[in-house]
Amino acid sequence: MQFDVAIVGAGTAGTYAAYLLAKAGLNVCLIEIRSIDKIYKYTGDAIGTHHLEKLEINIPSKVVDHKYEGAEVYNPDYTIKYYIPGKGISLNMTEWARWLTSEALNAGVTILDEHNAYAPIIEYSRVIGVKVRKTNTNTRSDIKAKVVIDASGATGVIRTKLPSEWLISEPLKPEDASYAYREIIEVDYDIESPENIKIFMNLNVAPGGYWWLFPKGKNVMNIGLGIWGKLVVEKNYNPKRFYEKHILNTSWTRGRKLINAGGGIVPTRRPLKSMVASGILTIGDAGVTVNPIHGGGLGPSLLSAKIASEVVLEAYEKGDFTIDTLWQFNTKYMKVYGVKQAKLDVLRIMLQTLTNKELDKGLKARVLTENDILELSSKGMSSIDFSKKLKIALKLLKMPSLARKLSLAFKYMKTIGKLYDNYPRSFKDFDKWFIQVASKYNEYRLKLGLTPTIM
Repeated sequence: MQFDVAIVGAGTAGTYAAYLLAKAGLNVCLIEIRSIDKIYKYTGDAIGTHHLEKLEINIPSKVVDHKYEGAEVYNPDYTIKYYIPGKGISLNMTEWARWLTSEALNAGVTILDEHNAYAPIIEYSRVIGVKVRKTNTNTRSDIKAKVVIDASGATGVIRTKLPSEWLISEPLKPEDASYAYREIIEVDYDIESPENIKIFMNLNVAPGGYWWLFPKGKNVMNIGLGIWGKLVVEKNYNPKRFYEKHILNTSWTRGRKLINAGGGIVPTRRPLKSMVASGILTIGDAGVTVNPIHGGGLGPSLLSAKIASEVVLEAYEKGDFTIDTLWQFNTKYMKVYGVKQAKLDVLRIMLQTLTNKELDKGLKARVLTENDILELSSKGMSSIDFSKKLKIALKLLKMPSLARKLSLAFKYMKTIGKLYDNYPRSFKDFDKWFIQVASKYNEYRLKLGLTPTIM
């Protein structure tokens, strides 16, 4: 079977990219391992409305379970609450998948559901399609395309099977991921301030991560936790076991009626070295587009799909699908989101070195105000003016350990940010640029007492 574009994975990123490309007139095949009526992603379900507004996506009301006005962030002993304003919605992921799929079908996308895409087809150092297997019959076939898009989720089933010397095949290390488990439940009480999502910074409950309670109505919630992947692998920490020990059978889950349960892997790091190679792009979780701090991936997935579709259409106009043409996906993505992602990855690395005691002290001292956190999460340290930085410094004098780590993080956020601002505009300039990036990341890790791992 021959198509203009073959997309692996009918999640948010893959289905949206398929819709955009088919709407523009291309012959698109969307390959999904599950049945079309069982497409579902285990997630926090929340997305900031600014993502939808920026992309001009108007979703039907049946897709929205609940609306948010902001976020509440709590310290380890739950005595301090930060409020961060920001409008968002909770998606009904079943309806979300059905709506995206119907939009793609109406645009002319060919959907091959119950097909497992298990390997790329490579010819003359270029991807020209994927090998697929029908899940119920084991029938195998080749899907050929001028361009393949890997949107298969965190495992990146196509890109990670490409030759190891290709930049796009970079593996996702456990220390650059979070392993999450969550339940959607109905409780027998009215949730307090249901207009706000709630994030709890307690390393005993969620080592290296956080646990959350996202209301989906007055007595329905998405509640779960994420654990640093390094601890899952090295210490055999199991997110579901931590949930059962620390959250289940507490006042938070009183009267629990289980609606849905599941989990998965969430990439939480800087962008991939390259999200393209000749004949292939990768988007969404497969392309590691998640926010490294809070793990939000729906918005960046949609954004990456939008940019990828634009680049693919330009490549069709040129008739050139080599890495030299597709490289502009890297440069465009880095400019609009990758730089922020890289800066927040620096902060993420530091935060994962903190203890509950350090987190508690820092939050209780309100080293950063609610507005500072909001600015920092969206714009970086450069957004905080000198007078605020001075106030932060004075508060940190009483917390030397936290002061040193925070100072280092701010310094390297600025340094790494500048490097990503100058992401190479062509493939041939990549090696020289990345040597600088790896050097600065590893220098930073050493100063935090961590092993250099960026290669």
